[in-house]
Formats: sequence, C-alpha cells, structure tokens
Amino acid sequence: MAEYGAESLLILVVDDNPDDLFLIRRDLLALGHRVVGVSTAREALDHIGRGHPDVLMTDVGLPGMDGIELLQTVRARTDGSWIPTLVFTGSLDEATQMRALEAGADSYLCKPASREMLHAKLGVILRLRAMQRQAEERNRELGRYRSMQEEEQRLARFVMERLINREALNDPVVAHFIAPAAEFSGDLIAAARTPANVLHVLLADGAGHGLAASLNVLPVTAPFYRMTERGFGIDAIAREINSKVRALLPVDRFIAATLVAVNFRERYVTVWNGGNPGPLLIRPDGGVRLHFNRHHFPLGVVDDDEFDGTVDSHVVDPHDQLLLFSDGLIEQEDASGQALGVDGLGEVLLGQSGAERLPHLTRIVSRMTGGSPPRDDVSIALIDLADAPGPSHAAQAGDSAPPFTASDWSLGLRLGAADLKRLDAVPLVLGAIEHFEGVRPFAGRLFLVLSELFNNALDHGLLRLPSSLKVGVEGLDAYLEERARRLNRLAVGAVEFELTLRQTLGEPPALLITCSDTGPGFDHQQQVAQALCEPTTEEMLKGHGRGIPLLLRVCEEVRYSGPGNRVEVLFRLAERATDSPR
Repeated sequence: MAEYGAESLLILVVDDNPDDLFLIRRDLLALGHRVVGVSTAREALDHIGRGHPDVLMTDVGLPGMDGIELLQTVRARTDGSWIPTLVFTGSLDEATQMRALEAGADSYLCKPASREMLHAKLGVILRLRAMQRQAEERNRELGRYRSMQEEEQRLARFVMERLINREALNDPVVAHFIAPAAEFSGDLIAAARTPANVLHVLLADGAGHGLAASLNVLPVTAPFYRMTERGFGIDAIAREINSKVRALLPVDRFIAATLVAVNFRERYVTVWNGGNPGPLLIRPDGGVRLHFNRHHFPLGVVDDDEFDGTVDSHVVDPHDQLLLFSDGLIEQEDASGQALGVDGLGEVLLGQSGAERLPHLTRIVSRMTGGSPPRDDVSIALIDLADAPGPSHAAQAGDSAPPFTASDWSLGLRLGAADLKRLDAVPLVLGAIEHFEGVRPFAGRLFLVLSELFNNALDHGLLRLPSSLKVGVEGLDAYLEERARRLNRLAVGAVEFELTLRQTLGEPPALLITCSDTGPGFDHQQQVAQALCEPTTEEMLKGHGRGIPLLLRVCEEVRYSGPGNRVEVLFRLAERATDSPR
C-alpha cells in the first residue's frame, strides 16, 4: 500500500489454480489495489460486461477458452477502448509470449511472480495508463478546438460572403472560377456596373493563403462597390483601394489586383493592373488578340503620392472576350513539374469556343492538380464584350420616383487644371445630390447627362480634341491616347457645375444644371440643328446617340450661351411623357 505510493487500481485476476489466485490476490492487496478473482474466461467476460476493470490479469492455460482467446474476445467486445492486460504463464516459452503480445497483452510475467515483479509490471501499466489519459485529454482538447475552429470558419465565411457580395457576380456577361489552396481563398472576384452601364470587374489576389489571405482582400470590396455605384473610374477606385490597404494592413501585406472597365456603348475596355498577370483579349477563334502587359505596383505597396493610376484603353470587337487570371493559374505545375505559363495558356485556348473556354480551363486545373487543392489560389474571370440583351442599367434607374415634398437646395463645384487631372467630377457631383429627396431614382439618367456635359466641356472645351479623331478602326484608341497626353499637359483652365432644384406649382420638380468651361467654345447652333434628327431616347441610352443629341432627348430644355462654353439643361425629376426634343 504505502510502499507502492501509486493510485489504487481495480484488478480482475483470472486463474483456475486456487493457490496461485490466492497468492497473486494477496500481493496485489498488499500493494494497495482492489482485486476481483475468477477462475474461468466466461466469468471474466461476465464481470467485464458489468463494468470495465482498470487492469486485466490472466493465466494463459485456462480451461475452455484460454487466456489468449480471452484477450482477443475482450478487445473485440470493448470496441477499441483500452483495458491494460498482463498475462502470466508457467514458463517463458517464446511462442506463447509472442501469441500473447499479438493478442494485445501489454506485459507478461512467469509464475510464481514476486511482489516486487508485480510492482514493476504494474508500474509499466500505470505509465501506459497515464499516457493514455494524456492522449485522451489532448483528443478532447483537439475536439473542442476543432469545434471552435469550425464555428469561427462558419462565421468568417458568412461575413466574408456578404462583404464580398458574390451576388453581383450574377452579371450575365461575367463567368468566373476560383480554386482555393486552403479552406479560404486569398483570391477575390467582384463585378458591378456604374450608373452609365459600364461594367467594372475586379480580380484581387491577397498575399499568402487561407483565412489570413482572405482577410487581406476584404478592404478592397467596399470601395470597389461604393465607387462603382457612384460612377468613378477604375483609376480612382484603384487609388482609393491602395490607400485603404496601406492604412489597414501590415506593411508586409499587399494585394495584387486587376481592375477592368468595359464600356459597351463606346466598345472599348480600360485596364489597370498591379501585380497580376496582364489580361488577355481573346478572339472568337480562341487566339490571343492582345496582351495587356502594363504593370503597376500591387495595391498597398506605395503611398498615395507615388501611386500610378495610368490605365490602358483599347477598342474591342464585341465578339471578343477578356480573360483575367491570377498567377496561380499560370504557375500551377503538372506532374512533370511543367508550369502552364502565359504562352501555354494561349495555346490551350486556341480553337475553343467562347462558351467552352472557362470549362476547358477548369478541367486543365483539375488535371494539373490531380484533383487536390492547387499549390496557390487559382482565379479566372471571363468577360463577354457584347452586353447581354435587355434594358440597360441606366435606363432602368429612372423608372419611378416617390412623391416629392418641399425642398430647396443648390450646389456648385469648380475644378481647376490640377484637380481635373486626378478627380472624377461626375461621381463627386452625383454623390452629393443623390442624397436629396427624389434624386436617387433618376441617378442613372443624371449620370449620363452630367457625363456628357463634363466630357464635352473637358475634351472639346479645354483639351480641344476634335471628334474626327474617333473615326476609323483605331480611331478611339488614338483619341484616348491624345486625350491622356493633352490632359497631362493641361496647365490652366477650369470646368464648373451649378445645380439648382426648381419647383413650380402644379409641375414635377426639376434640376437646372449649368456646366461651363474656360475654353473658346464651338459652333453650337449648327450641332444643335443636326442633333434634332437623332434617334429616340431608348436607342440613345443603348448607345446609338452621342453628346448634344442625348442631352436633347433626355432633358426638357438645352440652352447654350456665349461662344458655346456654357450650357444649361433642365432635367425633370419625373418620367418623360414623350421623346420629342424641345
């Protein structure tokens, strides 16, 4: 008892020799243990069925079912739960010892055994028992940790899916695929449309893998959706996201990102790319028409004053597709260690129809990974450059409006040359006025009106860009390049907006919008006369109209003054009863 100094065990002893059973029982009691003695295997099984002993000690040579068969039966009936076992024999026959160990015995001894030998053998079993308890406790801890981790992952997935707003990826012209390297993907794809129906797509690749990488990309979602909704350009969106990443993430964390704007009306795409592989413009036959290979720093690497928002714009064929992808796609290696690469990506797309390209790429990823998670997150976005049929987002924006109550406000904004180079005037104005009562339902149409006024004032008023530059297959490319050069050289000049709400008794409220610039003006009378023969409003909103014709169709009044560098339009905050120009 005291000499043993260990915990008291309940020991089941099985021996058909009464003298041996008496001696073993005596010594075990002297060592401080509780003992139950039986003479057959059947009695032992009955006892074990009523409650597990701490230790089972059995003689090998039992009548009927011998001790080794007893061990095998106990192991089968206890369904894997461990009962420490000790086998004693009348000899040290090696074959018998091997059978006992194979049957699951933890130790064995030769009869008659001294009390000291019993003490030593039980000490081994006690150590094994302590190790088992430690293992069971670790398993319980792991189970609790796993349950907590699963709950945390469930909550994280719930929150991130709502922040990322995957529902916006239901845009019919965008197909996408993401294969995560871990439970959570550090890649993100987002899509949304501006009030002017320009499609914005973002493919972001956070540094690292798993939940940490997934958390890295969360700061990009809110500014992307908010600024797209207000009509900001992708250069401004990239700058804002860069600022957010710098402010929120550690200095060693950055986000590779590709931002794309698809202007279905003008039929051109604009790309800002920082740290990702450049997008590919894919012809109908699957060949690569153009590789957008201008690269900026990833988001979060440089401060705002060093940020480069330069974008690439290119006129596109509506039958083409634009392919965006993370480096996980082209760096994934097959079983032979061969990476796909950009050239290999172009080769596997050749001959694939537009509808088959994304499924074909997903099969290639699956084949290269062997069905296992990829080494790095893989993300792909494929964009059709012909808009899906149906009314445009902008045309739907002003379908109805709530009853209008008394309101009285006006707003003015003046941008000089320095601010015109870095700020989007139209989203600034629209973002300020859409909070006033009755304005938001008409935000889409107002965006078009403000955009036409501003673009005419800047492009033709200050930059003196002739519309004739747009003529021809490469005309719009040349126009956009020349616009960027002239805007960069602009030293003086300003564009000014004035907006005033007008309310007349018995009539729906209206916005009087004035846009003026410091340029020399143009022959507005001739262009207004030509515009009277332009298409209807519905056709105009789908992209068949330009400039002054659109203003005449959408606005109730359009008046130019001076040399043409000041224009006033009256936009009624109500549905138009007719498309006839005023």
